[in-house]
Amino acid sequence: MECEVCWLLWAAFAAVLVYYLAWTTRRLSGAGRRLPPGPTPLPVVGNVLSLRGNMHHALARLAGEYGPVMKLKLGVVTAVVVSSPDAAREAFTKHDRRLAARTIPDASHARGYAERSMIWLPSSNPRWKTLRGVVATHVFSPRSLAAARGVRERKVRDIVEYIAKNAGEEVDVGQVVYGGVLNLVSGAFFSADVGAESAHGLQLAVEEIILAIAKPNVSDLLPFLRPLDLQGWRRWAEKRYDKIFGTLDGIVNSRLADAGVSTGKHAGDFLDSLLELLSAGKITRDDALDLSEKFTTVNVLVAPLKAIPVLASDEIYVSC
Repeated sequence: MECEVCWLLWAAFAAVLVYYLAWTTRRLSGAGRRLPPGPTPLPVVGNVLSLRGNMHHALARLAGEYGPVMKLKLGVVTAVVVSSPDAAREAFTKHDRRLAARTIPDASHARGYAERSMIWLPSSNPRWKTLRGVVATHVFSPRSLAAARGVRERKVRDIVEYIAKNAGEEVDVGQVVYGGVLNLVSGAFFSADVGAESAHGLQLAVEEIILAIAKPNVSDLLPFLRPLDLQGWRRWAEKRYDKIFGTLDGIVNSRLADAGVSTGKHAGDFLDSLLELLSAGKITRDDALDLSEKFTTVNVLVAPLKAIPVLASDEIYVSC
């Protein structure tokens, strides 16, 4: 009896898998869809096995065979690889709209972050437009940048003074600069330093999130398996997001509990602007937390994320 039940379960799973693959193949081969040449993919795994070893060597070898623009199948996901300067220039100038959206790595869905983050939301999303408007008005406007100039200069002096004070001794320059930059940003936006210990903890959390996003994940290659989180990367990333959000929640809660929010002590910083918009009902608390995180820890993510494939709908565009 148990064998019959197991057989039925496996048969049902196989039927669902075959149906999904057939539907995906039919959708991807629809009329009007033109794709560049590429190696013949294997069922389910696609061309993943062709990328064994050093990936940049494998991509260079395939580009020599199929040209500077080629198609790869990563699982059931179609990837378009661009490997020459001219082709990359054309992709980013003539097809920039297709590159403006990203297929989101499964690890970025941890704690619902991708659904409320400026990094992952498409530019057509109303929430993205709202957050972008807040940033343009309260962060990058000439007035806001001028108001934060004193904080920037003071934090840079602190970094220089610390290094000078420890002249002749061994100094972890990377850690000093990271903590200084993080305090520079938090001082400009929140009028508070995160502290050396918290800065180190945030750095580790951000680096571990980058690791979770960049690691090969079967949920990204076979999207229909995402609910199972077979490799556990989403659950692993949740703990790191909790650490980041916990630190920022503490800053926001402290400001909310401060009876003198509008006094000169904090007047004019970014968090004050966010809380004013929050009290006016123009943004939600999640929006405030997302913008707070974006301009403290996730700024460190910007450079590493450029090495991650840029995804548009069901296609990946990789500039090599």
